[in-house]
Order: sequence, then C-alpha cells, then structure tokens
Amino acid sequence: MAGSPPSAPGSPSSPDDGSQGPDKDTPGITPAKLREVAVTALVGGGVTALFTALTDGLRALGTGLTLLACAVIGLAVAVVLTVGDFARLLRRWLAPVRRVVAHRRAAGASRSAGLAPPPSRGRRRLEGLVLKLSAGYVGVLLGAAVVLVPWGAVQGGTWLSHRVWPPDCARPLELRVVTAPENVVALRESVALFIRSRLVDGCAPYAISVGVAPSIGELAYAFGDNWYRDDVRQEGGEPFRRLYGPRADAWIATSTGEADLVSDDVQAGGARLRIGPSVASDRLVIGMISGRAETLRERLPAARPGSHGLRDLWKVIRSDFGMSVSYPQPELSTAGLVAVADLLRPDSGSPPLDGVVDQEQRGVVAESVSSLLCQFKTASQAKGGESLIRSLALVVPFHSLDDYNNGRFNDARCPEGALSGRNKLREFSSPGLSRLDYPFVTISWPNEHSEERTAGLDLLRAWLVDNPLFGTGSAGRAGSGDGSEAGSAVRALKDLRDAQNRFFALLPRIDAEIALDVSGSMAAPPRSLLVRLRETFPDVKPVITPRDDLTLSTFSKVGGKTRVEELRSSVSRQEFDDLTRSVIGTTGRGSDAPISEMINNLNGRAGSPGRDLLVVTDGGVFDNERTKEGIARTLARAPGVTALYVLALGDDGCDRSPPRSGKYRDCVEAGPDMRQALRHLISSMRGKGRP
Repeated sequence: MAGSPPSAPGSPSSPDDGSQGPDKDTPGITPAKLREVAVTALVGGGVTALFTALTDGLRALGTGLTLLACAVIGLAVAVVLTVGDFARLLRRWLAPVRRVVAHRRAAGASRSAGLAPPPSRGRRRLEGLVLKLSAGYVGVLLGAAVVLVPWGAVQGGTWLSHRVWPPDCARPLELRVVTAPENVVALRESVALFIRSRLVDGCAPYAISVGVAPSIGELAYAFGDNWYRDDVRQEGGEPFRRLYGPRADAWIATSTGEADLVSDDVQAGGARLRIGPSVASDRLVIGMISGRAETLRERLPAARPGSHGLRDLWKVIRSDFGMSVSYPQPELSTAGLVAVADLLRPDSGSPPLDGVVDQEQRGVVAESVSSLLCQFKTASQAKGGESLIRSLALVVPFHSLDDYNNGRFNDARCPEGALSGRNKLREFSSPGLSRLDYPFVTISWPNEHSEERTAGLDLLRAWLVDNPLFGTGSAGRAGSGDGSEAGSAVRALKDLRDAQNRFFALLPRIDAEIALDVSGSMAAPPRSLLVRLRETFPDVKPVITPRDDLTLSTFSKVGGKTRVEELRSSVSRQEFDDLTRSVIGTTGRGSDAPISEMINNLNGRAGSPGRDLLVVTDGGVFDNERTKEGIARTLARAPGVTALYVLALGDDGCDRSPPRSGKYRDCVEAGPDMRQALRHLISSMRGKGRP
C-alpha cells in the first residue's frame, strides 16, 4: 500500500510480504543452494573417508569402492542437511546462532548510521564461518554415525558369526625355528605373541614350531648335509636317512661369533646362512645361592656393584671360599664356550685363571645351561645337597638365572615347585664377562626357495627385533647402571675358535676301555637296550677330543665261559665313527658274565695298558658276582685297570651293584635320557685319567 510506512531496519518481515522465513526454502535450486550442497557433500565425503581409513575399511573395500562409497554418502548427507524438512529443522536448531549474528550485524549498521566504522570484511567472513562450522559440526556427527553404525553392525555380526560358525581357515605356512635349550621357553612365548598379532578373521597365517638346536659341531654338519645326521647312525636296511628333527628355517644363535663359527665350518654346497640383526641382548653372570652371595660381597674390594674385575671375583670365589665353578660343556654349549673364552682370557694378554679347565673343580658337568641349572636344582632338593650347592658357583646367561629363580625350565625332568629364598641364585656381573647378542639367522637350503617362506621369516625377524626376547630385564638388570656393561663385548669368531683350541689342549685326556655287555638280556624285547645304545652312541662324539684314546670290547658268558672280544683299539675323535660302526654291529648273545671275570680277561690280555674301565650294562652282571667284595678284590689285583665306572641302562641297575670303594669309582643310571647320561659319565672321567 502507498501509505504504508517503511519497515524498520532489522525488523522481521511480515508473512505476507513475499520474503522467506527462517524455516522456508527459496523455490528452485539457486546457485547459493548448489554451493551449499557441494560444500556439505565435500565435508560429508571427507569425514566418511577419514573414518573409513581409521577403521581399516580401505584395505577391506579397496580404493575404488571406498571412493565411490564416500561420494555417495557425502552427497546423501548434503541433501539431508540442505534440502527438505530436516534442513528446515536444522535451521531452526541454529536459529539462536543466526539471531546472535543478526543482532551483531544490526548493531554494526546502527554504528554506521552514527558515523561509527562499519564491520570489516574479515569480521563478516568470520561471522559467516560460524554458521558454516555449526552446520559442519552436525555434518561430522552425522557422517561418523553413517560410517560407524553400519561398520559396527558388520563387525559385530562378523564376530558373532565367527563364534557360531567358525570360518574354515586356510592351511597356515609352517615354519621351524631352532635355538639353544635355555632360550626355548622365551622364544616359544614370543612366537605365540607374533602369531596372535597376525590373526586374520581368527585364522593364523603361520604355524611356527620352536625346537632345540644341535650342538656347535653337529650344527655345522647338519647345515652342510641338508639337515641329515651322520651316516654312521643308519641301521642296516633303513630305506631313509635320519634328520635332526624337522628341518629348520631359522636359527636364533647365542652370539654372532657362534653364527660365524658354524657358517665357517659348513662344507661347500651346504645351506647358506644369512646372519641378521640381534633379537635379544644378554650377558654372562656368575650365580650362587643367596646366603653365599651376601658373604662373598663383603669380601670383595670396595667398588660399584658389577664393576669388579673377573680376576678379583675368581680369586674370592676359588681361593678365599674354595668354591667350584661350573659352566656348560664348551664342546656342546655356546654359552659354555663363551664362558671359557672369558675365563681363559680375563684381561687382554693376561694368563688364564687357575683351574678353569680342571674337571674335578667344576662340580657339575652338563651339556647345556638348562641341564646345568636343572642339576643344581635337583641337588638343592636332595638329601645332603645343601653342602654341594653352597660350594658351587655357575656361569650362565642372566636370563637363564632369572628363569631358574622363577621356575621356568625347558626340561620335563627337572623337579617342580617354587624355590625357597635361600636357594635362589644371586648374580655377580663383571666387565670381563661377555655380552650375548642372539642374531636371527635365516637358513637357505640348496635348490629350495619360497618367496612366501622368506616373507614370513622376514616378518618374524622384524617382529622379534621390535619385541626382543627376554624383554629388557636381562640386559637391563645385569648390564645397565651398574658399570658392568663397560668394556664387555660379543666374542667374535676368532675368540671362540681360539677358546676351542685352548680348551681341548688343556682338557685332561681320557684313556679308557669301554666294555659293552652283549648278553641276551641287553637285547631283550620290548625295547632292546642294545638298539637304544646304538642310536645314542654317536652323540658321544662331540665330547671326545683328538687327544683321547678309547678301546671298545664286548663281553658275555657263552658256553659257561666269560668271553671278551676287542672290537676296536686306540680310537680318538678322528676314528670315532669307526668305533660307532662297531657298536652298531653288536648283537646279543649268551648270558650275564660277572664283571670280576671280565676284568681278569682284560688284565690277562697281551699289551693291555693300565687305564680306566667303563662298563655299559643293564645291571644283570652284578647278580652273578660270587661275593659283594668280588669286584673290589679283583680290581685290587688288576694293575691294568686304574678305575671302574659303570653305566647302568636297565631299571634300578645301580641298586644291584656292590658298594663303591677303592678303584670302583661310580655307577650311574642312564634313566630315560641315555645320551646325556653317557656324555656326563665320559666327561666326569676327565681329570682322573692321564694329563
């Protein structure tokens, strides 16, 4: 109307004036509306893409499908937010923000009329941005809901379906890793965590077994002969060759020096060893029971814990306290070989420590760290074992000492049960004791290559590098912050080779006759002891040195007479395979012959030298002795025998033995592990023979 007064600035428009209210859309799609739809679609699609990436949906859907889904969802969110009833509802929710902005604009216009400066362009843009951010925030919430609700439903449904109908998993890739016995428990736990981290829909892509690696010499032979054992172990008509268990794909060596030493000894054409990074760090320590350790600490010179020289520790342990020091056999255990390298060269250019290779002073002879600790625990729980463990110190890796205190053993024969506080071991560190670095060695067998296997081993190696064996406790407690790490190093190939040569040169030689009982009871079913002995005997070779001298004879009673037959004479390490073949060829015959009669036959043999006698029997030979003193009397009249040792293979074999006295030194029952018993008995004979 012509007379109508003009509307005041900033007053709301009348519903009949043709303008649009806050809840009404402009008819048609205007350019401004298109821009609003495009911006909102871009925001919604970007939010969808972000949440898809965060929920690992990109790998599941693929790049193309992911982009298409993001575009569709973004456009749908834009339409919902800008067009239709929901858009009007959203504008109503944002009306308070709009009124605040409109009020500030009206105030700015009033100041303009009063010659106040008008709002700047940047300020107007900021006010417009507030509206867009408010809408964008709602868009983010809706975009997250659009992605997370279906994703959560799918994941929940998948989880439920896998519980109700477990999926058929593809056959996993089988891998085999070997390591020293003392590392097996920690490696198995780490491998289990690695497999768990690689699960896909509940299925494991890898099945990784962990086994015990052979000794150093056996490893070099196995890698050079396609993981087959020595041919002398074969039985007569076997159509197959024997392996050292399932063929290994990787080996966790105890030190880089060991890996280099074995690799250097592998014959041409054998496996190729790729020595990789370290997957653990540890060091050797000297351990002893708690009460003894506290007394010893008081006798040491004043210094930071862990900074005492190895020679100072050795003097107090050996000279002041008169303790024996045991370490695993260097012929079989790398930890033992490294210990010998440290003890033979405690300081650069200095002489070896006294009594390092004195078998009588080593206290316990064991083929591995696990076996050494197990024997120590057995002694601690035996009647009268307190005096032995108080007089014994052990050189072992720190993590093994920690496992011992916590009852973690890779040996089913070891007694169970928690240790008392006084029988727990306490460690002494020294800069003179070496560090162990445990490299991951990948094994490539001739004419065999698998990209899938190589990729699996690379993943395992990388995971172990990031998640080291033994955690940080081993290297940390034994070597950080106490000064013991300074000056310690990993023994190199040359150090270990020199230690091997020096050890064998210093090791007392064995000069012995091995008398094998071949009576019918030794070959009786269901499990012939002779067959078990034939399978075990080649494992003695690693503890035989080039300076040893062995003779093999058999004895039994045939036709009422005790017969002794010499099968092999003057055998050292070089000819040991010939001796093994002689053992393999033995068969049971006759009945049990008394040991005293067998000794008389040996003593009367022309040219028989005075030497130790090792009798291998099932114990039946003791039953035929005329008197309990028969063996002792015969030994006293036998200048050709300096000492008698008996290895009893049968049940309760030593219980049937007469008392040990005079030249009758020891009777050892083999138990279930004939190999360890035979190795232990031969090693314990050292130091009692000829220098």
